[in-house]
Amino acid sequence: MLITRKIEIVVDEQDNELKRSFQRQISEWRFQARNSANELLSFLYSIDRLQYNKFLNDDQKKELGIISVQGEPMMESTASSVLLLEKLKGKIPLNVANCLHHEVTKKYKETRNALLKGNASLYTYRNNIPIPFSVQSVKNLHWNGVRNCFLFTLFGIPFKIVLGRDKSNNKKVFEDIVTGQLRISNLCLNIDDTKKKLFLHIDIDISVNKKELDKNRYVNAVLSAEVPIIAGFNGFEKEIGNKEEFMHRLLQIQVGIKRAKINSRYSAEGKGRKRKNQALGKLLEKEKDYLNTKIHTYTKLLVDYAIENRCGTINLINFIDKERNRKKVPLLLKSWSYCGIRQKLDYKARLNGIDISVIDVES
Repeated sequence: MLITRKIEIVVDEQDNELKRSFQRQISEWRFQARNSANELLSFLYSIDRLQYNKFLNDDQKKELGIISVQGEPMMESTASSVLLLEKLKGKIPLNVANCLHHEVTKKYKETRNALLKGNASLYTYRNNIPIPFSVQSVKNLHWNGVRNCFLFTLFGIPFKIVLGRDKSNNKKVFEDIVTGQLRISNLCLNIDDTKKKLFLHIDIDISVNKKELDKNRYVNAVLSAEVPIIAGFNGFEKEIGNKEEFMHRLLQIQVGIKRAKINSRYSAEGKGRKRKNQALGKLLEKEKDYLNTKIHTYTKLLVDYAIENRCGTINLINFIDKERNRKKVPLLLKSWSYCGIRQKLDYKARLNGIDISVIDVES
């Protein structure tokens, strides 16, 4: 099973000029990766359309063969890789180019049938494209006891891992990675232009925690207007969270959002709408982060409750009906993202060998 960790990292360089040059280099890698990924998608799609083009006969299709920069014909199976490497040669690390080719071709294959049938449009990579690379590119990952942080080098650029409060216990995760107890599957760099931060995304291959759980024992989970989650087992109910605790901070943020909308008319225009709504955007992002944090907390408590009672199944009661009528219910349920609850609960449950089922009970 794979879990993804998002870790903040910073360029570990004391010379400000050299540090800025490293940051510009990373931004240039993302720019080249975005352009090359879109060009590769267009190439793969054009080759597929050429095969099914009824206006060309087989001899004409052979004459329109793929020629490399050196003027030599190339096989269709390797053409995309060769063309991408020739385009990015000297502009981006070779390892990034290889990983980028793998990710783009994999995504294209997933949507190929829908594209050829006309049921989907060609995907476009934007500025938030991650920069993929392999595990072998990470050099000298170690714990620095003096500075109390993990350090590593990537393509000659030194980085420091920012653990912060470490509520997710990322220090233990990296300790297990260094000792070889955990295996990394995929890695990528992601530049957050809004927060002006750099994040490392790691896919970690972990084994499911084997606990003595009975699949015939189950916990029923219901969303309520007064209590975020009501967990029921064997006639007993447990309230996870409460309305006052959940709404206290949320209402403060929403009042701030309303105030920012009113006051945005007085903001300096500068760069137009983005500049005027800068304060509003920060508050909207803060509201999103708060809801995600609460959903993570409540789903973790629900899984712990199931493990405590040795239940191998969690039944989500009436989720479909509530999602259908979410705009008609009180403010608490309007704030819930049912899809987000299901996603965050699903991976926590699979991690502990618990099955998830959705039971729709029409109200």
